[in-house]
Amino acid sequence: MMIKVLVVEDSVTVCKVLFHLFQQEVGIEVEFAKDFKTAKALMEKTDYFAALCDRCLPDAPNGEVIEWTLAKGIPAIVLTARMDEDERTRLQGLGVVDYVLKENRFSYQYAVGLVKRLARNGDYRVLVVDDSQVARKQVKDLLERHQFQVAEADSAEAALIQLATGEFKLMITDYEMPAINGVELICKVREQVDRDELIIVGLSGREEVSARFIKYGANDFLRKPFFAEEFYCRINNLIQAQELNQKLWQRAHLDYLTGVANRRYLMNQLHDLWGQAVAAEQPLCLAMLDVDMFKQVNDRHGHQVGDRVLQFLARELSQSLERFVVGRVGGEEFAVVMPGLNGEQAWRLIEAVRRKVTGQPLQLEALSLAVSFSAGICQGQQGDSIDTMLRRADEVMYQAKEAGRNLVLLEEESG
Repeated sequence: MMIKVLVVEDSVTVCKVLFHLFQQEVGIEVEFAKDFKTAKALMEKTDYFAALCDRCLPDAPNGEVIEWTLAKGIPAIVLTARMDEDERTRLQGLGVVDYVLKENRFSYQYAVGLVKRLARNGDYRVLVVDDSQVARKQVKDLLERHQFQVAEADSAEAALIQLATGEFKLMITDYEMPAINGVELICKVREQVDRDELIIVGLSGREEVSARFIKYGANDFLRKPFFAEEFYCRINNLIQAQELNQKLWQRAHLDYLTGVANRRYLMNQLHDLWGQAVAAEQPLCLAMLDVDMFKQVNDRHGHQVGDRVLQFLARELSQSLERFVVGRVGGEEFAVVMPGLNGEQAWRLIEAVRRKVTGQPLQLEALSLAVSFSAGICQGQQGDSIDTMLRRADEVMYQAKEAGRNLVLLEEESG
């Protein structure tokens, strides 16, 4: 999704630097206004996602453009050559996102990074837990200023209910609450949700509880009262660290082209799930799928079209089989691990996917391309190794190919 950003700045040099930095970002369109008059005219006719506003303009020397921007409901990042404590307090009181001192290139990179951060924050839900309505509102206002979606809970018990019924990126909890305090709440949450799934920040006016928060599962601690800038720095750093960890996990476990599991991760999952199935005496099926006539697609239409075919099939498999493990194991080969299904159930499921894929050609600009696959399915048997299951499913898949392609075969039918 494209977002529009307005830069209100009378310095040609600063505008050039910001233009260059924004040009490197995908999904951000930037416009410039050299004075307050031009900025007002642009804001009246354009819905901006955010604005970077110079604090001192020739026709707005006292930050009037900042107040105008906020009154229009546009998040404002202040650009300024100087800052004292009184002005900092005034700007925070107005509700700006942040201020950036016009010192060097890093300052402008920070400003562009803030815009990107705001855009991502809109996808994240935060739960604020505190028995004080006033304290909850203070934290909620700070979070909403940075575009987070915010929910509230007035007790640990209410927080546990919300966490069980909704998905949250972050939980911020006070320490002193009736019945269950913040540390006890974290202990209960961490029994179900680990650090990679939910960031937790503890709040308290008591410094001595900070270590308890961290030891029992909080990612960080803030002592009340805190500065808004410290609050934002801590929260943003925690989220950025988690996003980086997620990217590293994805690079290690997901196929770069299609986004499904890569071969190594799929094999690890197959190993673990097969072990669990054997222990629980439950069935598990493995399907191997191969795109029909894929070499001809590459030869006739080029590798970019071939890549789109693989992405199309991976998307259909992931959406239709979301509770199972879908992976790419070779060039045009995919595999699906289906714990809990017997052979007949697995066959019906993969056959339904085959019909769905063949029933909707892939539309690529002027090209409409029919896509199909051949699949072989085997059900794990007592004493099977992972290699044995892979070999058996692969053999059945090639029998489907030899039988005319666009076919799903179950091992028992292959005789």
